[in-house]
Parts: sequence; C-alpha cells; structure tokens
Amino acid sequence: MSNRELYQKTFSQVHSSTDIQWEDMEAMRPKKRISKNLLALAAVITLSAILSTVAAATDLFGLRSWLLPEKTTVQAPDGQGYLEPVEVDAITLSGYTDTPEGRATAEWNVFLDGYDTMAAAQDADRNPGQLDSKYALYQVYNREMADKLDEIVEKYGLILHTEIIDAYEHPEAMEDILKALGDNQAYSTYFFEDGTLHYDGEYYLPDYGKVDYQFSRYVRGTFNEVILNVGNVSAYEEWTYRTACGQAVTLALGPTKSLLLADLGDSFVTLNVLAGTETDPADIFSSGPISASDLEALADSFDFTKLTPAIPPRVEAETAEAGWAIPAEDTFLMSTGVEEAMAQNFYCGFIRAVEEDRREDVATMIAWPRTVFTQEGSVLVENWEDFLPYYDDVFTEDLLEAIHENQYDHERADLICHDGMIGGAGGDIWFALLEDDRMAVLTVQNPEGNSIRYDGPAGITAE
Repeated sequence: MSNRELYQKTFSQVHSSTDIQWEDMEAMRPKKRISKNLLALAAVITLSAILSTVAAATDLFGLRSWLLPEKTTVQAPDGQGYLEPVEVDAITLSGYTDTPEGRATAEWNVFLDGYDTMAAAQDADRNPGQLDSKYALYQVYNREMADKLDEIVEKYGLILHTEIIDAYEHPEAMEDILKALGDNQAYSTYFFEDGTLHYDGEYYLPDYGKVDYQFSRYVRGTFNEVILNVGNVSAYEEWTYRTACGQAVTLALGPTKSLLLADLGDSFVTLNVLAGTETDPADIFSSGPISASDLEALADSFDFTKLTPAIPPRVEAETAEAGWAIPAEDTFLMSTGVEEAMAQNFYCGFIRAVEEDRREDVATMIAWPRTVFTQEGSVLVENWEDFLPYYDDVFTEDLLEAIHENQYDHERADLICHDGMIGGAGGDIWFALLEDDRMAVLTVQNPEGNSIRYDGPAGITAE
C-alpha cells in the first residue's frame, strides 16, 4: 500500500461539498487578480485566508490577551455581491501578544498592512529567483521585505520555519498526534519542522451532529505570521473550562463561529469552530446552532496532555531528505488530490465554453443536482437540461469580468484551493474531482448574487 493509500485509509481524506461554508467562499472573492506567488503561499498557510469572520470576547485576561494591538483590514461582503474593506480585530495564533512570538507577529503585520504586497508578489512572478529559499514559507517577495523579516526575527530572538511536511505523503508523522485526537477526524494535515501543526477537522457530537473546525498548534521560539481576524471584540460569551484531561482552556461562543484557545506551555493551540449560536438550522452546510455544552464536549474530545511537549514530526528516512520542502505544485496536489495541470485544463476549458456561449457544454460540466438561486427565489435543478432556462441568470457579463480579472490567458488562470476544492474567478467558481474520477463544477456565484450551490451528495474524493 502506498503512502497516499495509507493516508486515505487511516484519515479518510474525503470531504463532501456539504462542508463548504458559503460565507467563507464569498469572503475569498477579491476584486483584483491574485498573484501566483500569493496563491502558492496560500496553499501553505491557508489559515490566514479562510479564518476571517470570527469575533472575540470581553474578558481582559481571556481573548483580549491574544489580540493584536492594531486592527487589520479584510475584504468582507457588502450585501450587493461585492467586497468592501472592513477594519477588524485580530488575534495571533502564536499565543499571547505580550510574548516574543506575539510581538513579532504584530510588528510584521503592521509592516504588511502598510506595504504593497500584491505589487511585490507580481514583480516576483516576473523576476523569480531573487531571494534565498529560507523565506519560501513566508510572505516575502523582495529584498526589502526579507530585510524587515530578518530584523524582526533577530529582535525577538526567534527562528524561521525551514520545512513543511504533509501527512498525505508521510502518514507516519501523524502517529503521535492521533493519540491526542481520539475520535476526531483530521484532513489536509501538515507539519512544520518544529512540531507546529495544522489540520481541518471534524467531530461528531452526540447531541449536535458533525461539527467542523480548523486546528492549529504553534510552537514557541519560531516566527509565525498567520493571524485570525476577529470582527467584533464583544460578540462572544467567554469562559474558562477545564477539560476531561485536566487542561484549562478558554472557550468563546459567538454568533456564527466559536473558539477554543489553550496555552500548553511550549505551544499554543487554537480551534476555529465553524458554528455559533445563530447558525441557521436550515443551512445545508451546518448542523445548526451550537451551545456552550456542545463546545465543552468538543474540548473534552481532545487529550491535550498528548500534544505537549511538541516534538518534531517523525518521517521515515527512506521517504524524506533533510531540508525537504513541498514545492508549490506538490502543495496543490496535496490540497486537492488533483495535479495543477489537470485542474488548469478543466477550468480553462470550462471558461472557454462560457465565453463562446456553448451553454450545453457549460451545463454538462456542472455536478447535478444543485439549487439555483436567483432574485426571484431558489429552485432545485436535477440535471443539466433543466438548468438551461436559468443560464442567463448565473452566467452574466459581471461574472465574465470577474473571470477575466483572474485569468492570465486561455490556458492558465489563478486558482485557489480549500478543503479539497479548487476555486477560480477569485472564488466565484469552485470545482473538484468526483468519486467517478470526473471533474465537475460545484458552485458558481456571480457578483449580482445569483448562484448555483450544493444540494445533495456530490461524492467529492481526493482520489
């Protein structure tokens, strides 16, 4: 059995499209084209892109001790199908803001907020190979940015990450972590060389159902730039809870999201729980509102004593070499189960069909059944033929404009990855590989707010 097969058998790396959080899909839609360098980075540190609409609480010694001193600006839906800049609070995933790690993250993000990162990334696209590979895991695209990062790291006595190891290729790296997870399921898991860890997770709560979350463990002593945007600082009910294994954690219950924060001494753990007190029970992407007791039950599902001390991931000698890091193309495959060239061929073929108004070809490339949402309401569409009367409601000139902003040419486009899916047109179009080895479009949303969304099992698989 190959490492790929073993990983899939052990960790069941199959997420259905019911895991899509539609509000997250909207939040990922930029108005301008995303740089290829930024996309490559996003595949490595996806948390900064996906964890964008969480709120914090009011306890001075709770979540506020994780807050960055400066607000950060994010792009949020404006209710008209577009994005607008909004200032929000943010927490560092490296722990308290008064630690060297927290101060370093805060200073770096202040620098990034005042820097034209997009222009730097685009310039790096045109002139690759200007920087040492030591900066490959960070948003560093030129010498000026590299010098600033070096200054911050030296100032706070930290080191940089040097390697990333994904459990898809190296399932043996998960062996120690599995002892802490119990019945939790881990997907899209990757480690850094010091034991820093990320994964997308799910857990079945007896009185609630399946709850989705994102897990991170950041180890002290290493610089990390990932932050978690936290909209309204007073929107959460917050309390301290001692879990079944004896670990004290901070729990925060918000309207649409929830948080679990834990100081393990040598590392900090954050769970971004994709459910809150006002989650719509009719939302097909959620099990509905979550309660304080549900959140405590989720906290009890972990044995935090097995997460510390944080040790470097174990990798079999014959499957890895010292200093190995995942190239961008392998990261794409790791995240989606699809080679980037295959994804580009499918997506660009789909866009050519849209541009040439080949309606039947476009419709047959979409996974059915789906629900079509228009200004008049919604309708369940069972097959491609039944979709044709609604075609003009979804595939509009504004959608073509969004496509062109993220399309280099007819053979290549800016693509983003999340939870086994691949996004184009800045997140307006999402597609994936299905169980029958057929690529298909899963969701389409145009700037006017009309869309095609999931309704029924689509059978997405990483195979």
